[in-house]
Amino acid sequence: MSKKQFKSQASSSRAVSTASGANFGHPGTGGFAVSQPFGGASTSPLSYVYEPPDLSSISEPNVVVAFKNLQKKDSITKAKALEELQSYIASEKSTKSGVEDPILEAWILLYPRTSIDSSRRVRQLAHSFHGDISLSCGKRIARQMPRVVGAWLVGLQDNDKFVARAAGEAFQKVFPIKSKQDGVWQVYQQIVISYCKRVILEESVTTLSDERTTSLDVAEAKYARVIAGAIFTITNALEVLSMSELQHQIELYMSLAQAKSLWKLASYSDSFVRKAVYGLVCSLLKKRELDIIDYKMISTNVLQEALHIDQSGSAYDYSKMLVELSEACRAVWTEYYSGSARQSAQKRLCQFLSKGSQGGPPEVWKQISRLLELLPPQIIHPTKGETDIGSASADQSPKFLVLDAMHDGINRKDEYQGNHGEAWRTYLNTVKLLLQSFSSPGPRQDFMEMYVAHLMDQYLKPAGKGERWAVSGPDREEIFKDAISLILQSCPDLFKTSWQELSNAFIQVLHLSLPEQSKDYTKSQDSGVHTAKRWYTLQAGLIQTPVPEHVQATFEETSALEIKSAAGLLKLRNGKPYSAAASLEIALRLVPRSTIQVNTTKDVLFDFMRSDVPNLLLSPSSPYLIGMLSTFEGESDVRQLWIDSIQTLMNAPDSTIKFQALRSLISSPWLGSLDLSKDMISAVKQSLQHALHGNQSCWPVIAAAMANPCLPDDLTDNILATLTDSLSIESEVATGLQGLEIAIQQNEQGMRRFSTSPKGPTLLSRLLFLAESPIPNISQEARKVDAKVRQTNSRAGGSGISQSSRIDIVKNGVEIADSASLSISSLESEAIELLRHAAENEVELVAEALLPDEAQWTAAFKPFFQHHPDPALAITNSLGGILQIVTQESWPGKDQVIHVPRDANGYSPALRMAWYVTALCASTDIFDVVSSNRRAITYLHLALFVQLATDQLGVSQLPGLWKKSEVDDDSKLITFIADSQSTVAKWSHRSSTTGIAFVKEAQKRLLASTMGMSALAYYHGRAYTALKSEQEEKSGITITDENYLTTAQEASDPITAAVTLCSISNPIAVSYTCNRLIADLTGLAFTDSPAICKDVASWSFFALTVKGLREVVLLNAAIRRLQDFDRLEELPQPRLVFFVKHIVMELQSGKPSFSVIAELFKSLGVILRLIKDIYGSFWEEIMGFVINGWSRITQEKVSDISFTHATLRLYDTMKRLATAYCENEDLTDSWAHAKLVADESLVKLMQSQTDVSDETNQPRRIVNELLERLLTKPYPVSYSAAEDLYPVIAFESAALQRAAYYMLHKYIPEKQEELSIEAALTKTFEAKLPEELLSLILAVPQYDEPLTVDWEHPLPLHLNGYLLSWILVFDHWSNASYKLQCDYVTSIKEGTYLNSFLSFAFDYLISSRAKPIDGSRYNPEHYSPDSSDQPDRNTSALIIHIYFLCLKNLPTLSRTWWRDACPRQFQKPVEAWTEKYISPTVIAAEFATVTAWLPTQDTTDTSLTVKVSSRAHELTASFPLDEQFMSIRIVLPPTYPLTSVVVESIRRVGIDEKKWRSWLLTTAGVINFSGTSGGIIEGLVAWRKNVTGALKGQSECAICYSVVSADRQLPSKRCGTCRNLFHGSCLFRWFRSSGSSSCPLCRNAFNYG
Repeated sequence: MSKKQFKSQASSSRAVSTASGANFGHPGTGGFAVSQPFGGASTSPLSYVYEPPDLSSISEPNVVVAFKNLQKKDSITKAKALEELQSYIASEKSTKSGVEDPILEAWILLYPRTSIDSSRRVRQLAHSFHGDISLSCGKRIARQMPRVVGAWLVGLQDNDKFVARAAGEAFQKVFPIKSKQDGVWQVYQQIVISYCKRVILEESVTTLSDERTTSLDVAEAKYARVIAGAIFTITNALEVLSMSELQHQIELYMSLAQAKSLWKLASYSDSFVRKAVYGLVCSLLKKRELDIIDYKMISTNVLQEALHIDQSGSAYDYSKMLVELSEACRAVWTEYYSGSARQSAQKRLCQFLSKGSQGGPPEVWKQISRLLELLPPQIIHPTKGETDIGSASADQSPKFLVLDAMHDGINRKDEYQGNHGEAWRTYLNTVKLLLQSFSSPGPRQDFMEMYVAHLMDQYLKPAGKGERWAVSGPDREEIFKDAISLILQSCPDLFKTSWQELSNAFIQVLHLSLPEQSKDYTKSQDSGVHTAKRWYTLQAGLIQTPVPEHVQATFEETSALEIKSAAGLLKLRNGKPYSAAASLEIALRLVPRSTIQVNTTKDVLFDFMRSDVPNLLLSPSSPYLIGMLSTFEGESDVRQLWIDSIQTLMNAPDSTIKFQALRSLISSPWLGSLDLSKDMISAVKQSLQHALHGNQSCWPVIAAAMANPCLPDDLTDNILATLTDSLSIESEVATGLQGLEIAIQQNEQGMRRFSTSPKGPTLLSRLLFLAESPIPNISQEARKVDAKVRQTNSRAGGSGISQSSRIDIVKNGVEIADSASLSISSLESEAIELLRHAAENEVELVAEALLPDEAQWTAAFKPFFQHHPDPALAITNSLGGILQIVTQESWPGKDQVIHVPRDANGYSPALRMAWYVTALCASTDIFDVVSSNRRAITYLHLALFVQLATDQLGVSQLPGLWKKSEVDDDSKLITFIADSQSTVAKWSHRSSTTGIAFVKEAQKRLLASTMGMSALAYYHGRAYTALKSEQEEKSGITITDENYLTTAQEASDPITAAVTLCSISNPIAVSYTCNRLIADLTGLAFTDSPAICKDVASWSFFALTVKGLREVVLLNAAIRRLQDFDRLEELPQPRLVFFVKHIVMELQSGKPSFSVIAELFKSLGVILRLIKDIYGSFWEEIMGFVINGWSRITQEKVSDISFTHATLRLYDTMKRLATAYCENEDLTDSWAHAKLVADESLVKLMQSQTDVSDETNQPRRIVNELLERLLTKPYPVSYSAAEDLYPVIAFESAALQRAAYYMLHKYIPEKQEELSIEAALTKTFEAKLPEELLSLILAVPQYDEPLTVDWEHPLPLHLNGYLLSWILVFDHWSNASYKLQCDYVTSIKEGTYLNSFLSFAFDYLISSRAKPIDGSRYNPEHYSPDSSDQPDRNTSALIIHIYFLCLKNLPTLSRTWWRDACPRQFQKPVEAWTEKYISPTVIAAEFATVTAWLPTQDTTDTSLTVKVSSRAHELTASFPLDEQFMSIRIVLPPTYPLTSVVVESIRRVGIDEKKWRSWLLTTAGVINFSGTSGGIIEGLVAWRKNVTGALKGQSECAICYSVVSADRQLPSKRCGTCRNLFHGSCLFRWFRSSGSSSCPLCRNAFNYG
């Protein structure tokens, strides 16, 4: 341990001065006094004056420092010293060698003083350290125990619980066994008691604390703590030690008990000291056998001197001590009491009682009550001189000082109200005690009138707070009842008089209640109701026990008057004072013995009820009047009253009061004995309808009907059924949910019964549906009601709604689709709950019931199989052209629409069913639980659904599985369809590894259903093919089934044949079939094909008699399958050549239909690649067929997408062969000859796609993208009439827009070169932007906000076309002359094109976003439509690029928009964004333009030098003049071109200031007001023209032979004779040097000419 740790932190003198001075006074004096001087060391172990311990023998220096710090005055220093000593004791060194004796000796000297230190922390650490050092020293501490045991045991009684706990823990640590602890008391009894005696009798404030460093308050607190601890220690010794052990030190105890100074502490100012003294008295009383108590001394000090002082903090201990002292010796109040008349025991007692409980608990009053019972009578009875209480005259009433004092104590302001109940009980008990002294009734009545009757008067009219007889607290009513009962028992006459007065006061309260017109009407009536309840509750409590007859007569008499008065008041004021009605109802209910059981009173009541009650039911008193009817249960005469009352309410108009009365009637249990009339039931129903329509006052009626168990179950069921039906009515949903919640609260049993009825599932279904409402309040309330219904059912010990009913809810929810159908998630959750709670033996049955059966699947899919699939799907599905021969089943007619039910989201039952099954199978293992047959059914139909859904995603057709909805819903649908595909694939993969039978069974059923040519057979075939393909993808083509080949060869149904060919796994068999089909088709003539109808919608050409179509379709299927096997090369070329030539011959005949040609072109697209090295004329002929096909499409308006796609694919194949394979000259020549015509045909084909959108048509989108690739790859085709392509930019196809854009993007700059030459040759030439192009940028596509566009999907086509059109506009600036550019600027200026775009651009870039777009991620100079796959990023790049072009090519118009049209709040953000991201690029482009322009200038005569500083955004232009340069600086601001260019002067030579400034302004104007790009060049040219013009013809000075003088001036002084020019400065020097004023040349006098 370092010395630093023990460094002293405070300084004080270790020696105590012996000088005398002012010291603390004796306790109790309240001041300072002079004490005796002290010269040597004090013998008291607690005195602050002591001889310091000898620390010289301690070997550890750190411990020495700690002990020195412990003797300092500062408490913090002491605490740290103790902590350091504790650390030392706990250290390893101390543990091994033990504590040194000098250390122990020093601590023993310091411990007593440290244990009483003023600091709590120091005392706590001192006791803890003493325990540690005692434990460490072991038996050595025994020698020191006599010196410290007293301080140690006194420390156990410290007034701080933490210090006492520390001392106790230390004591238990050293003496862990109770026997050892008791041994300490036994062995050291004499030492401890002597120590305590010395502390009590000898110590004072001045001996314990140093007045120089301690304040008076701290010193007195320390003294009180030490003295009290010593007294408590003596008390503890009396309790712990036995009588025999105490007898050993009887003299010591005797001397202590006889010490007057000890008992004077009973009135000490500190409550802790007083409690210690009172505790010592109680202990001595318990040990009375010691016979050491001096009762006279105790009476003097504990009673005479302590009764009148403030006992705050010790009141309970004092009162408890008084009780025990009085029990032990009553003479302390009389015989031993030595006080004078002014200090008599009675007066001292009254002084004590007048102070109340003095902050003590209610038990103080209990102790006072017990004390008064123990006191001698003369102490509590009237004072001497009024001894004959019974004969006291009326004018000289005795004064009971004890009661008066007690009353004063109760009414003290500082008396806690929670004690008032016990205080008044003590008061009344004292009254009972004093009543025993009265011998005659007269004085007794006077006594009661004076001391108790006031309490009875306060009952109805309580006194205000703070008044003498005010009673408060929770026991108020009980106190009044006890007081009135006391009067009743002791003074009947007084009771009768007082009771009648109270009754009259009560009647007056009812009569004085405010009328209805008063604003405090309700408050007044409620107060009357409260008064009536208190009044009759009191009477009911008084007659609970038998009372004398005259008292009962009094009750009957007053009750009759009260009832008669209340009934008359109600009749007089038409029932408005409902407090009177309440008094009648309360009286009948609480005190029937005094009212209804009295004949006269009963007659009054019946007369009132028969004649007046029915007419008053619509008054505010109706609830209480109906309550009166309920009190007459069993009375036969009341039956008619009920009937009359009901009839009155039925005939009354609807009002709040009527419904309140009806509620009171319905809630009465009396209705159980009546026959409910139809009017009553209809009234309840009518109230329910009013409540559902928003009348909140009717709900209490429904609540009463539900809560009354006497009403029939049919009524409650009817109410619940009506509430259930209301959940289906939009306007009643909220109120219906409110009603259900009320019904559950009032009648859980009725709700439980209704839940199990046939209507129960409907209720649950509606609640589940409403729980998903988009309205937060409705959904939250529905979930709340649903939870309560389930909790109600679960509390009954069951599930409530039967399992079968809940299953029906799920099945109906899946199968039926309407606006009220439950969501899929709700159905899934319900199904999961059913599976979770199903019994183990019922799981399979429940699972079977939860999954749709075959009938449900069939019914759901039927509408979609009655409609013919879109023929365009032939290019996207696995069966290809087989769709061309599918017929429509149950032909509905062209204009007839097949009806498909849908839910609120537009989902059909088929989609709901598939979604439900997919979600349920993903979240549970239900699929593994059901039977193999149900698995096969589910697997089969889910595969069918995937095919239907895929078709609808590709082509939006009717009827659809879902209606076109919001984009967010489309995203959810796409995700769900992907999940369905994954589910089917997972099941298929399981079959390939585990061989599950249900997969084979499902595939078998699918294949069997491909018979025929219906849509049903077609989709079954596609599903079968997809499943087989999924298996192959997972496990490879390893399955061989020769039966497939047989089926394909023998099948009379083309769909079955195509399915088998697409699924066959034997490449040899496929090759054989393909060869056979090619051979058959080579000899087949298509001349018998019927004429094809151009109206594709009629589908008339899909008859089975179409010759050759079946074979070609099957051939294409076989070819695709061979491609899968990579076995096409095995087909013999000769056979393929003959087949191609035959096809060419048939096509030349012109007889094949479009469908046949499309399929033939598909075959050729593959076969031609196999015979690419074969020469022949068929190459040119096939190319001609393709081009001819395009012509027919454009001319005949044929919309056969499959045919168009086939022609484009075939052309693409031939294009690739011709460009990549050049050895076949026939192929390359035919391609070269046909390319120009083909390009024009392709362009016309593109132009023919007007008003045909491909956003929701995947096949058409595929065709358009293929068309785009053919037109633009590897480079855009040339088209002479490219101006006709502008309308294509507005087409509803992104691919066609891009195609037209690329072509025009190439054409427009090339065209500008021609126009520039023409404009240069023709002075009147005026260029304009194409009107078609300007119409495309006329208006911005309208959006509420640009960000409402779904940027996860492709850019909206109209917006894409608008932005691309702007790029085409600026393409006109490329290669255009300055004149053309100015003309184009004029065209833009004529409309609002630019302002509209810029406003839209910054709405998108800045204002509609929380944070502007980061322009650093984009290159403003360049843009390509294929630059990004992210729509948002692509749009941002496009807008930023156009904005850059606006600033570059239209700087003036852009600046005008920003200054005049841009909203003021956006001007700063636009400026800042432009400066950060766009202006640097625009400035760099301007400087690049200037740099490129400079080399093109002719510098023969004059040389203009331009230096560009890109970093400083400025350029310097200089013009040489006679070895000097005139220079200007053109500064481009950081926000150029939103801010104007500044032209500054650098060096002016030979030009006067005015002209020079004019040139600068002209140059700046030319640059800033230039309408297009190149403004800086124009400004430089203008400045150069000004300079050269000013210097033209300027001659040299004839003196200096320079044009510019030293002061940068031109020659301006002309000789009038020779006409030569001279510089003024040169001429002046000549005159001065020559001494004459003659001309330097002609020598004539110089005349300024």
